[in-house]
Amino acid sequence: MKHVRELGEKDRKAQLELICEGFPWNTPEAMKERFDLLAAHSDSFGSFEDDVLASQIISTPYTIDFYGTKYPMAGIGFVATSHNYQHQHRIDDLMSYIFEKLHKDGTILSYLAPFSYRFYRRFGYETIFDMLDFAILRTDLPADRSTFSFERMDWDAAKDIVHKIYEKTKNLDHGMMIREPWWEEYKFHLRKPYEFMICYDRDTPIGYMAFLRNEKELALFEIEGSEDALKAMIGRLREEDIDRMTYTCTPQQNRLYELLEDRSKDSFVMIRQGMMARIMDVAAFLEQYPFAKKAEFALEILEDQYAPWNAGIYEVRHTKEMTKVKKVFATSLPCAKMDVQALVRLFFGNMDPKGIVADEKVWKILRKCLRQDVVNFSDYF
Repeated sequence: MKHVRELGEKDRKAQLELICEGFPWNTPEAMKERFDLLAAHSDSFGSFEDDVLASQIISTPYTIDFYGTKYPMAGIGFVATSHNYQHQHRIDDLMSYIFEKLHKDGTILSYLAPFSYRFYRRFGYETIFDMLDFAILRTDLPADRSTFSFERMDWDAAKDIVHKIYEKTKNLDHGMMIREPWWEEYKFHLRKPYEFMICYDRDTPIGYMAFLRNEKELALFEIEGSEDALKAMIGRLREEDIDRMTYTCTPQQNRLYELLEDRSKDSFVMIRQGMMARIMDVAAFLEQYPFAKKAEFALEILEDQYAPWNAGIYEVRHTKEMTKVKKVFATSLPCAKMDVQALVRLFFGNMDPKGIVADEKVWKILRKCLRQDVVNFSDYF
């Protein structure tokens, strides 16, 4: 019989085997240490057929810095169903179960990296930013003319520097993760054998790169630092014995794009869709949202199949001192009507009117009070 429950320590072996079936480039032996660390900091959920684990999802709690508001966020990952139990709506059952628990626990947002945007959109998720894929010939990298110095390190030597620089630079964007030590261990050390290069201004670390070498290609995993540090580090890669550099990032690295705008036709930058987000608790999200200006308006969420508590009309009154949100049956305030996906787009910096029913009076209010910079996120789980 099909049933859903939270997974525990006794389910870990079956869980890891199912993940490796769904993500076959992994093996249980190679992934075990990384999986154990993730599972220890996450909640796991499974759909069973009698005693057999048929589907599973990992939900990991994070905190994101959203224009200064610290939102609790659940990262949904390793969504997997055994080949023997496909097309039985098991992920639907799991999502409903997880969403109810997240709502009860006070989680406000959820992110995921989709294999299919259409599939996850039906659960209320929506795309929130694009990704940039770089493939740049070494000869197109700008030369480093700085007086900065560089030092190569392994993870043990670099981790404290990486943490401190990230903490300084993450606020250059909106929506970045507040990283905990265990996550940095998971993201860097247990993922792949990255090399680290630290950029110094005299004796002060001002930037870092994490990367892998594969014969004549250098795959850049992460680069952080001031604009001068970025320019110097990219220029330093020109001195490496490589043919090209590759890198995938969120639009926060438009600074990097500008450094490479004189590239030749044999180098390229491609845009593709990035992560998706959904609002788990609309009322709590609105109450904590960092409005840019005082405002008084209403929002009507027409339907939310997998989080039905979100549907309804919300009156929002924001002043310099506080934000008051009240759920009502009817309103006389200027009101915008939308589904949950449109709500995500609107409040994450995309003013596209698609899916939103509102007159110009409401739009004028929203344009003034909502943050319109794109919310980014660079940590994949």
